[in-house]
Amino acid sequence: MRRGPQRAALRPSLFFATAIAAAAALTLPWSSSSSRWGGHTWLSAGLRLPCLSTTRSCRRLLALRSSSGTDAPTQAESYLLSWGLSEQQLVKVRARYRGNFDPNVEDKVKPLLNWLADLGLTHLQIQKAVVDFPALFQQRLEQNVKPSVRWLLEMVLDKSKVAKMIAREPRLCSRNLERTMKPFVGWLAELGIEKSQIAKAIANQPHLCSRNIETNLKPKVRLLSERGFTQAEIARRLGINPVILGLSLKRLTHRTSVLEAQGLLAASSLGTAMK
Repeated sequence: MRRGPQRAALRPSLFFATAIAAAAALTLPWSSSSSRWGGHTWLSAGLRLPCLSTTRSCRRLLALRSSSGTDAPTQAESYLLSWGLSEQQLVKVRARYRGNFDPNVEDKVKPLLNWLADLGLTHLQIQKAVVDFPALFQQRLEQNVKPSVRWLLEMVLDKSKVAKMIAREPRLCSRNLERTMKPFVGWLAELGIEKSQIAKAIANQPHLCSRNIETNLKPKVRLLSERGFTQAEIARRLGINPVILGLSLKRLTHRTSVLEAQGLLAASSLGTAMK
């Protein structure tokens, strides 16, 4: 494909602009703190270089600025770096954290990391959980997180399964026990699903606990009922394949319609609908 004359004309100007910006940046002094972060002091000075920002190296330098807006990392960031988090992981933590990332190290960071380790999460699993959901450091450990875990353990879930759940879905730690998790389990029990199957569903599909019962889950059950399934058949199939509840209503409607048109819609074929 031939490049248009305008696009071809832009390439030399982009090259010279980038070269000039790079040369200007190199003339600026280094600071000891910015050397740690792999950046120049011109980054913290607020100098914006649109041409240079399109390169991977410049994007990395811009991203490695601490969330405080200066070259110096916050105490929480310094602690996580010394604990084993990489700079690239810390960039993601800042981007996903609401507000300035500076939770209290003694009151928030250390207690949470130690508790996750005591629960059975490996160092790598804790790193992944922190990077995926840095709002963990905003949760009240004693008031919210620990009671939820104790309740999960009472659901005939052993400690290793709960650890895997949190490693897979760290947002579980932010779910309200009374308003979210208990109502979800109670609703599944009302459908006729056995307690052991409910525990298995939570362990394998922990994200389902965050789904709204009225607007997300019940419409799917009504759809299956309208397709001719009895309450017992729905309970049995959801107990075996809870992932069905994770499908969007539109997708579940489409897949069951296809099976119905082919004369293949039956309780035993609902597993096919989720593939």
